[in-house]
Amino acid sequence: MLIDAGSERSASDGSDPGAVLEAAMRAEEWPLVIRMLDEHWSLLISTQPALLRETVPRLPPHVLAENPRLVLAVEYLRRLSNDRTTTRFRGSAPPAPPVSLMDTLAQLTSHAAVARADGRLAEAVAAVDEARSILDDSNAKARDQLAQGLPDLELQWGLVWEYAGDADRAVQEYVDCFDAALVVGNTMIGTTAAASVAWIHALAGRGIQARHWLDRVTGDEGQWWYRRAVIPAQLARALLLVDEFRFDEARTVLAEVDLKEYPERWPFQKLLAAMTATDPLAAFELLTQIDTSSAGLPSRVMKEGTTGAVVAIARSFLLATSGHAVEARAALLAPDADRSTLAGQILLCLRAASEARLGNHVTAARMVSPLHGRSISSPRTAIAVLAIIAAHELHDGDERQAGERFAMAASLATTNRSFYALSILPGDDLARLASLTPETLPAPVLATLRALAPAGDVDPFARLSGKEREVLATVLALDSVARAAERLFVSTNTVKTQLQSIYRKTGVNSRAELSDLATRHGMHPGSQ
Repeated sequence: MLIDAGSERSASDGSDPGAVLEAAMRAEEWPLVIRMLDEHWSLLISTQPALLRETVPRLPPHVLAENPRLVLAVEYLRRLSNDRTTTRFRGSAPPAPPVSLMDTLAQLTSHAAVARADGRLAEAVAAVDEARSILDDSNAKARDQLAQGLPDLELQWGLVWEYAGDADRAVQEYVDCFDAALVVGNTMIGTTAAASVAWIHALAGRGIQARHWLDRVTGDEGQWWYRRAVIPAQLARALLLVDEFRFDEARTVLAEVDLKEYPERWPFQKLLAAMTATDPLAAFELLTQIDTSSAGLPSRVMKEGTTGAVVAIARSFLLATSGHAVEARAALLAPDADRSTLAGQILLCLRAASEARLGNHVTAARMVSPLHGRSISSPRTAIAVLAIIAAHELHDGDERQAGERFAMAASLATTNRSFYALSILPGDDLARLASLTPETLPAPVLATLRALAPAGDVDPFARLSGKEREVLATVLALDSVARAAERLFVSTNTVKTQLQSIYRKTGVNSRAELSDLATRHGMHPGSQ
């Protein structure tokens, strides 16, 4: 990472670049040291990272001042090799202003990485945008001089876009990174980039593209970097297996993921573990792990971008597996669902499916309708949106339209082998929709879907009359019977009578219990 390509060539006689670098260090031939780093960075970082970690800190201050990117490279190397001194990336202060184009790009990239780790995603995106603009405006000669370090930079840019929630921009950067790595023979970064592209495609439900990029994940298992580099590919494989209901195989793949090698990927690993969990005790243990990991993060990380939505979805799955349907629904309501992001779209679809299970099909369809046009690039989202709207049309009495829409969802799921997205529908709705177009899904898939699809949930507030719902909302909003009576222009006795009826219908015994129940079901004014 962060190295300029020099004009002179060293070790061109076939000698070991590492040996030449060590000899130059001993002789204090600093120009030769810098040229070796410039010309052989990709090879050295892949094969001799320890040598780089020892070499750069030993450079004299004036050399570092002339090449400030190297200070940033040290922290980058530590984190790549799992030799971490901080709980998350915090960067290093460069010893001098940028001297070269690579120095400028390196400092912007380091700033973006620090901001991303701290949850300051808008700041991270701004830094990456600036770096990309500078690179795009540079001439061919300048870009050629960046060749050795460019793959490392673009990989970090892709990570920023991925965690900010812009899956399309992330894929663009990862693909550019893959190509740049291929040009200079940087197998480590190329493998990581290909694996990352495969993962995003899998998350979006683009099974065809995900499998294509998995075929590009190469590398030698004996290399020090391999276990880290392939983690996104392992996550992609596991999700593709889940999409085909091959849960045992997915669990086997997940068991190979070593988060110590790539801790930033923990939300996605926990999501897949949640999707494959069947034992309530194991689900509870996973919940504990998630909440422990979340507690150690800056609060902004859980509120912006991808992480908060992914964690909310994982918690919801695990709570449902543990038998806590009400809490599972509430977990989906915790973070904002930013429908401009892939994770936010998936979260919104799951919220809508939750409403459908309560029988609120109009609400469910209304929630996903804004995604109807913008979800086309994500089959996972498009399948869910089509299925939820089809269920609404079914309950609205339009069987012809419902059947046609469900056939579209089923066709998209079959093409990408992303059948899991259909399983969010209530079981009864799924069976009725499938019966309208019986040839749209393979029989084994349909049988599995019917077995997996959740039953309708019991909404404790479903039996309330319109007047009781008005009293409920007013009392909870004002936290006072007297003030609620004044707001509603009725007597306090009338409000108390309505509250007693609400208590009886919802099964609670106090206003505190009612408030808690309303919060968990999204009925509390403060949770809307």
